Amino acid sequence: MENFVRCKACGFVTEESKVGDVCPACGVPAKMFEPYKHPVSLKRRKILDLHTHPVLVHFPQAFALTLLLLAVVAFFPLARCAAAIYSTITVLSVLLPFSVLAAVATGLLDGKLRFRKVTTPLLKKKMILSLIFFTAAAALAILALWGDLTTLTTHLILLLLALVVSLCGGLLGLIGGKLLDAKFPG
Repeated sequence: MENFVRCKACGFVTEESKVGDVCPACGVPAKMFEPYKHPVSLKRRKILDLHTHPVLVHFPQAFALTLLLLAVVAFFPLARCAAAIYSTITVLSVLLPFSVLAAVATGLLDGKLRFRKVTTPLLKKKMILSLIFFTAAAALAILALWGDLTTLTTHLILLLLALVVSLCGGLLGLIGGKLLDAKFPG
């Protein structure tokens, strides 16, 4: 069983054998490390340490922000790039709901592992935001596949939906950031 240490300056946790002369995270001298006992079991920690949910969350957030940027750029007449912009919007719009579903699925697993239930107050907020995110993402996909993105009305709806998914992604990220170090002991 490996012994763990935590940096008193920044809170970075690592195996004692991996500490060099300085903290790899903040650079303070190694003497700033103190013994640390993980609050969660090795079995749960192995899964949590994969960081599957935090990694998968970046895809829908990146897609959402890119869609918002492209929806704004598409308002300007760039005849040479218009087809590429609309094609990219369509592809990202179709991929977005699937990436949201993957993030939600891993989020539910992550929540269950961290807190042994998914009904904590912040996780409930995340689930509501995720439902709004998915619904807007699905609407975006439908619009991109079957709407005429070159008309003003459709384009304004696209812009509004891109703004909604971007806001949902950002709010989910802010809530999730607060939960990264939270784990129910045991």
